[in-house]
Amino acid sequence: MDDILIEQYKKIAKFLAACLGKDYEVAIHEIKNDELKLVCLENGDISKRTINAPLSELALRFISDEKYKNSDYEVNYKGLSGDNVLRSSTFFIKNDKGKLIGLLCINFNIGHINKSIKKINDELKELFDIVDTNNYVEETNVEYFTENISNVISNIIEPIIRKKNLPVARLSFDEKMLLIEELKKQGVFLLKGAVSEAAIQLHSSEASIYRYLKKTKDA
Repeated sequence: MDDILIEQYKKIAKFLAACLGKDYEVAIHEIKNDELKLVCLENGDISKRTINAPLSELALRFISDEKYKNSDYEVNYKGLSGDNVLRSSTFFIKNDKGKLIGLLCINFNIGHINKSIKKINDELKELFDIVDTNNYVEETNVEYFTENISNVISNIIEPIIRKKNLPVARLSFDEKMLLIEELKKQGVFLLKGAVSEAAIQLHSSEASIYRYLKKTKDA
């Protein structure tokens, strides 16, 4: 039944992409057998991803935080992919029992619009000698799209390593556990190849990563 529902959403994704146009990327991620897979991608040149690309760390956080239990979607957060600035939204695909089985993601490429607006603003400021008094507001929900799972993992662990000044080439057991727990918390190990990549970045064997994961389960 879940497979049939996902197939229906694939058709919806194709419809939305055709209806909305080339500035909208539409993606379907399927959650099956405790693994996340990108199974449908329309206008993928916007985020420069392919079917094998991993889910972003922000979308993984939506899953690990179980936002889908209290909401059907998250809308209008910022996405970045190379030079493209995106306005992104995610719909949580749930079966009739309320179980999360996938994500429908729409990414609107607003980069060229922002460039046009900036050009107009710059011309107006020059014309009227306007001083820009807008205050900068830090954005906490920003989605970074990547084709490589190594970037997903490094985007999560590097801020921790910098903040705590950890010696990445000679991490202690407790330091590795800290990083593994954060990766698990953010749902990284739902992605295929995550254990192998975590082993590389934490200078450990895959067997060690599995042992660390087992300890997080036992804790």
